[in-house]
Amino acid sequence: MNKPAGAPQPIFRRCLIALVALTLAFSLGADGETGNAATQTAQAIQSNIDLLQFVTQVRLSPEERGQVRQEVTSSMSSAPQNVIRRDGLIATTLTNAARNPKDAPRLRELWRYDIAARVPHSDIEYILSEKYDPVVIFDEPHQRIITGATLIALRDCTVWFAQKLHKPAPDGSFIAGERAWLKSSYGHLTDDVQDAYAHVGRNCPHTMDFFSGVVAAQRDRFFSENAKAVGNSAIAATDAALISRIVYNNLLHRGGGAAAMNGRVFDYMVQQSLLQQQLQRTVIRNPSLPPPD
Repeated sequence: MNKPAGAPQPIFRRCLIALVALTLAFSLGADGETGNAATQTAQAIQSNIDLLQFVTQVRLSPEERGQVRQEVTSSMSSAPQNVIRRDGLIATTLTNAARNPKDAPRLRELWRYDIAARVPHSDIEYILSEKYDPVVIFDEPHQRIITGATLIALRDCTVWFAQKLHKPAPDGSFIAGERAWLKSSYGHLTDDVQDAYAHVGRNCPHTMDFFSGVVAAQRDRFFSENAKAVGNSAIAATDAALISRIVYNNLLHRGGGAAAMNGRVFDYMVQQSLLQQQLQRTVIRNPSLPPPD
């Protein structure tokens, strides 16, 4: 006999309906979480590939991308929150680097140090970073790092200053010579010289920008005076590194950028001989230390 509409259903049937509904909800929720995890993993894989390419300035091969994919997938299984948190930091870094290209070397330097500081040195980020941008000096007490990319930046900075001072530019042996010299001499250098070398990639773009914003007559006067200070010698890498450090530390951190670096500030720098002091070579390279090859 049919029950009237709205009549109570048997208890077992109500329980069955509730069970089906609960199972369906759980299934949908599980699928949603699975899909979300898959999306996060894919995003983290791409972020780590992008970071490595940003740090090394090299496009990874398909095989290397596969190695990154495997490692990130494994990390998502064991410590997903760490991967997700790091993915956010990577996104912020790459966004800021794209918005402000002059700040990209500083961000690249920070990540390169972070990767080099890992122990043990077995993860794929360390291996690929070392492959394409090998460490020359790892100064853990001062959290400084000098790599192959640092030496390239040092060469470019030295070439730029040599052109401005009308001095001979570094030759093809520059990078190998500086690498050998730093490996044998870094520990004997003063703190300011060590710091200048480690951060030349960060400092030099800002220094070039500073000089481009200076009135031409003042800029020419400065380089003319310093050319006399150097004499007939070629511009040394240490000169370029130290000048860049002084400009970065004494102007950008206190003056707010190239637009604020007007003639009055520039004249003050010249009067105080902040730059000329570094060109006198009395404290540049210790005579007892071996010169670059």
